Amino acid sequence: MALGGVVALALAFSAQFVSLPGGSGPEPRSLDLAEIEVGEVKRLRWNGRHVLVVHRDAALLESLDSIEAEALRDPQARRGRQPEGLALPERSFTPDWLVVYGESADLGCELDLVHPQEADGWPGGFEDRCRGGRYDAAGRVFRDQPGARNLEIPQYRLHGDGERLILGGS
Repeated sequence: MALGGVVALALAFSAQFVSLPGGSGPEPRSLDLAEIEVGEVKRLRWNGRHVLVVHRDAALLESLDSIEAEALRDPQARRGRQPEGLALPERSFTPDWLVVYGESADLGCELDLVHPQEADGWPGGFEDRCRGGRYDAAGRVFRDQPGARNLEIPQYRLHGDGERLILGGS
């Protein structure tokens, strides 16, 4: 009798982690991109995680061109989690916008956007709040940093001539 209760409890607990075929997945979330000024970042919560939506300015985009591939652990983003079809080096569907989960890929530390003009001795991008791990403006981890993987990119799409961002969905 007690064993049956333990099994039922274990099944109920594990069901929250299993995605059944035909399941709806996380609820899509829409964001008006006009709310985000050039050079700014919007932080939000979606699907239980922090998401950063960055409206990249010319300096952030130029910083990507200044980085040698040898300076990055995974410059072609082959090992990271991201939607199919993202352009490199931007890792986005359009160069002006970057959407990443707002935590480092290894320890889950919150990230801050560091503009190139504020970065001292590096091209700028993201810095985690725990160890100071650094990523470029496309979320690719630098080779000499503690993080082992690029920042994850959630499933998203741009809608209405790029006026809205939809997180999740198909």
